[in-house]
Amino acid sequence: MLYPIMMTLRGNIGGIFSARLSTSLNLGTIRPSFRRNTPLFMILVSAVNSVSFLLSFLSGLIVFSAQIIIVGFKPWLLGVILLTALGVQTISMSIAIPITCILGFVSFKHNIDPDIIIYPIMSTVTDIIESFTYIVAIIMVKSLIGLITLLFICILCLLVVLFFVKNYGKEEFIESIKQALASLILSLFIGWLSGLALSSVRSKLEMYPSIMIIYPAIIDTLGDFGASIGSILTTRLSEGSISPKLSLNLLELYEAIQMWLSALMYFIVYACIAFVNGFQGIHAIMLCFILSSPIILFVCKLSAIGIFKRNLDPDNFVIPFETTLSDFLGTILLSFFLGVI
Repeated sequence: MLYPIMMTLRGNIGGIFSARLSTSLNLGTIRPSFRRNTPLFMILVSAVNSVSFLLSFLSGLIVFSAQIIIVGFKPWLLGVILLTALGVQTISMSIAIPITCILGFVSFKHNIDPDIIIYPIMSTVTDIIESFTYIVAIIMVKSLIGLITLLFICILCLLVVLFFVKNYGKEEFIESIKQALASLILSLFIGWLSGLALSSVRSKLEMYPSIMIIYPAIIDTLGDFGASIGSILTTRLSEGSISPKLSLNLLELYEAIQMWLSALMYFIVYACIAFVNGFQGIHAIMLCFILSSPIILFVCKLSAIGIFKRNLDPDNFVIPFETTLSDFLGTILLSFFLGVI
């Protein structure tokens, strides 16, 4: 019960961090270096870790509440679930954040836009990190020494965050926390509603083994497409190179076409893989992307403009909402086309 929630949290929190880092690098408010970086960088790292910590605790409580209904009230289970949730997020974020920073710094120094590099790569890398960390945490909670070790790691992380908050600005930190928490709770709620809808259609996907081979890649690519578009939009709005209007200017149209063609190439590959494995309706795979991509683009644009006009940071909202929506759209559309083949 806890694992999919941890993966959703990882994706959304990682999306916020990737988007804000790439925007700040392009604006010059964060320098591409770990040494002597700006206070904003320290605040960003602290805020992301704090949000991860808070939502992990909340997720643990939700899972424990569900366990009370299923297996009855067992007090020791609360500690096991909470330490698992907190330990997984603490350890995985401690690994993922430096890797994300290195990727962003290197791409920026080589004149490659971090908006189109960081999240697509890190979304896959951090899935692996999160899964591996989850396995390690499950092993650790089975022993008293493991539980104590996880507790020590969580306390240490909390103390580091408090140190950064004290030394680099409380007001900016609190504002970052408020905006990120609002968007993440909303995306988790939407994800929960999406999960209820998806549970009734995934049986269709299981009828086609060839589709199940490429299904994770389809969902991941749709999310990466939207995340890249959203990250570019938030940067352009922040630097003032585009106006907060729904219409696309030449720069936006050019970038959107580039991203669309890049993602289309991946879907052609997915269709070929499915065809080689015996699936005849390859048009379903192509239509899944062709129909969902305009919706994802429109939602990214609409949400970025709406948040920007309210003087909030769109980096805190666009990617969590978009990735949740793309998961939903990809599965629903694919299942629909499989049903009418």
